[in-house]
Amino acid sequence: MKFTVDAKEFRTGLEDIMGSGKYAQSGGVKSGVLSEYVFLDLKDNPVNSTFGLLELWNGDGSYINKIVLDVTILDDSTQNGVLNIKTLLPFLKKMTGEIEVSILDRVIISSLNTEITLPRVNQHPHHEVIQRLYLMDLQLDNEMPQFNGNSFEGSFEIATSDFREAINQCELIGTGVYKLDWNVENMGEVEISSSVIGVKGYTTTASVENGKGDSATVCFTGPLHKFFKGETITFYVKDEFPILLVGEDRLLVKVPHME
Repeated sequence: MKFTVDAKEFRTGLEDIMGSGKYAQSGGVKSGVLSEYVFLDLKDNPVNSTFGLLELWNGDGSYINKIVLDVTILDDSTQNGVLNIKTLLPFLKKMTGEIEVSILDRVIISSLNTEITLPRVNQHPHHEVIQRLYLMDLQLDNEMPQFNGNSFEGSFEIATSDFREAINQCELIGTGVYKLDWNVENMGEVEISSSVIGVKGYTTTASVENGKGDSATVCFTGPLHKFFKGETITFYVKDEFPILLVGEDRLLVKVPHME
């Protein structure tokens, strides 16, 4: 695979796809990343034939995320490849403007006056998990998308800033476990909370728009709030079921946390 892309957009995408933040650990939370690897996949752009689309995928056994960037495809004879993000980022921080990325036997990244050569990674450590969602091809233009053949039952939109602020406050409780309580009887807001039962807790409500479907309560872990950049996030939910979050150029799926 070979493509050109804006260096800053590529670097930001790689930084975000790592999923940096606070993760639940036994007895509390710990800063970490989802993984330091990224699976890249080139696709044609069905809307604008001038550009191609580069999908960045990362994940582990319980959390998968994806970012989509506009690129110019130079060679799609090999459509995908894997990079070590932490190895690449120090070099990208020194590059600006349009860069060319080639992933064949080796990884070669070049600009007008710079060329970087790195070894290729054969496979993402969680390749099979990513492939399941990749091949699922979630159809987001439906009323309720399906995951593993089962439809989500409720959806709503939250302002990205409101979701980020709510989880930032929930993080102060220190469990790394957060609960969304979506009740269709109150379609204008969703309750977000975190607690240590009988000791301490934090609960807030966030305004929502375009609420539809059935009520659902979902507990989850991980810094999902740090992943999104756009103005709003669409949530798809169902009791005891993975949660799907969709933003302007990115999405993630997180399995529920079971108490």
